[in-house]
Amino acid sequence: MLLDVKKIAIAYQGQPMVEDVSFDLEAGEVLAIVGESGSGKTSVIRAILGCLSGTGKVNQGEILFAGRNLANLSNKEWLSLRGKDIAMIFQDSGNMLNPVQTIGRQFVEYLQLHSSLKKGEAQKKASSLLSRMNLPDPQRVMESYPFELSGGMRQRVGIAMALAFAPKLLLADEPTSALDVTTQAQIVEELMQVVQEAGAAMIIVTHNIGVAAHMADKIMVMSGGRVVEYGATAEVIDHPQAEYTRSLLAAVPEIGGHRYVG
Repeated sequence: MLLDVKKIAIAYQGQPMVEDVSFDLEAGEVLAIVGESGSGKTSVIRAILGCLSGTGKVNQGEILFAGRNLANLSNKEWLSLRGKDIAMIFQDSGNMLNPVQTIGRQFVEYLQLHSSLKKGEAQKKASSLLSRMNLPDPQRVMESYPFELSGGMRQRVGIAMALAFAPKLLLADEPTSALDVTTQAQIVEELMQVVQEAGAAMIIVTHNIGVAAHMADKIMVMSGGRVVEYGATAEVIDHPQAEYTRSLLAAVPEIGGHRYVG
């Protein structure tokens, strides 16, 4: 078992926000966490990465990664784990980039921080990773500042950086929600291809159950900080047990009498 989350609860300023969340994930599997804003989706994946915002704290349960309890890690141990074994793609990677440094400088510094690569080696690796994300003219991208790139291009840079060290677990927090429909579809396909090629596991947080059905092996539906449904994708889509899940499915638009989920 790569990841085993056991009955975790998360509180902010002592107020419980997420309760009794359990799921597991094998290498190569994709889990989608689905729900509306404020349902606790992002808190769950931030807890896995050990980066809950503000006063957020896991105050109950266990998060085991490759048999290792993440609650007991020191800052030094987290530094060696984040980026290498567990990586995260944020909702808008543009906000995570330094606006006054070029993409190339930031990418090279990131690669050197987590490895023993020399500057020239890091530059070559960064350019190769950007090319893999179907970014045209990677050298021009390297020389650009974040504001000079489109939202879709910045998101691809974020994905390239997250994949730099072939992490065993990839966490994706609404990675396409800020993008146009065409770019969303391209990035979803790129993510799926990368996960399949690397044999990595991925957790994708989304409010779109159609995207979840297309990408995931398993779906976990959250509402009000609790899990209301969890199981194999086909089972959740074809035989939803919770009324909330049924309402999410009903909200997927129909085209020509067919509802496009899965």
